Amino acid sequence: MPDLWQDFLLETGDSNWDPEFLAAEWTQVILGQVLGSRAEYFSARRPGRGRTLSRAERDQVWQLTERFTKWLDDQGRWTWRQVAERAARQEMDRAARSEGLPPEDSGGFLRHRYRHIVVDEAQDLSAAHWKMLRAMVASGPNDLFLTGDTHQRIYDNHVTLGSLGVNIRGRSARLTLSYRTTRQILAAALEIMSGETYDDLDGGAENLAGYRSLLRGGVPTFRGAGSWHQERELVVGQLAAWGNPADGSVAIAVPTRELASEVAARLEADGIPAVEIGPDGPKRPDGVHIGTMHRFKGLEYQRIIIAGVSDGLVPRQMINRHRDTDPKRYQRERQRDRSLLFVAATRARDELAVFWHGTPSPFLTSHLVRPPTA
Repeated sequence: MPDLWQDFLLETGDSNWDPEFLAAEWTQVILGQVLGSRAEYFSARRPGRGRTLSRAERDQVWQLTERFTKWLDDQGRWTWRQVAERAARQEMDRAARSEGLPPEDSGGFLRHRYRHIVVDEAQDLSAAHWKMLRAMVASGPNDLFLTGDTHQRIYDNHVTLGSLGVNIRGRSARLTLSYRTTRQILAAALEIMSGETYDDLDGGAENLAGYRSLLRGGVPTFRGAGSWHQERELVVGQLAAWGNPADGSVAIAVPTRELASEVAARLEADGIPAVEIGPDGPKRPDGVHIGTMHRFKGLEYQRIIIAGVSDGLVPRQMINRHRDTDPKRYQRERQRDRSLLFVAATRARDELAVFWHGTPSPFLTSHLVRPPTA
């Protein structure tokens, strides 16, 4: 999305605005809240956006987004965020037309589409998604059933459900028992999340206190190397220690696609079949599966290696530019990178190895990276 805004600003010659800022403002506030007019945008709340905007600046942003939307239309292009906004608007209009009509007068067409809706991975939905779902079911007992964990939020969707007509306050319960991984891996994953505060999807705070597992296993491995070349040798050595299984039970997670390609090439040089994890999952069931941390959401393996967990890669070096200019955005991006590491670590059922080169990620506390005692 920022790339599209970059192209648009270059084409129009406008250098007064940062394309990443405009992309986020458009997707999270204007499309995310299904704002259909300049007046609505002027009065809209901008939770989590960090930088405040004057009325004049909001007017500039609104005009730019109108021009940007026309620029996309002229190319016959739609973004996924636009699709979500359009779907939300249609459902909201449909619900508004049916409001107050008795069932016998609605002809069935204008009734709410569903009596109940179940939502999984609730932390990854945008405000537009929630507005669409809210309009699809009439408010009432057990209208919406949600499951989610903001510690696993890997997309930049921050919402307050109460403001969107979804009332969870006093009606939610925490699930604290993990059936996916061992208590040793869970303890390491919880350590990775230490020192961070996450929201509960409704303006409050959430934590991982009390999370536990009934499974037992080995202590996860944490090792550093002097260079990326040496770290790849650690990866090969760890696979050998596990017996070089090529049955799809082992996976390697890395921060970037470039690192994934380099690890795959190193494995192939040793005759170890490397299988890419694409948008729809692994391309084959066998081999050693390799992908970026984003690809591991929803997957599970017996053993996982997380490589490249170095400062500058996890979290990304590029977010440091926001540290002083937009502290809220910096914190949000840093939190998202920490969640990615947490998700990757908790995909391992039995064994976990974490490697880095140079300086380890600040998310790896001294408790995790300390050298073994004699």
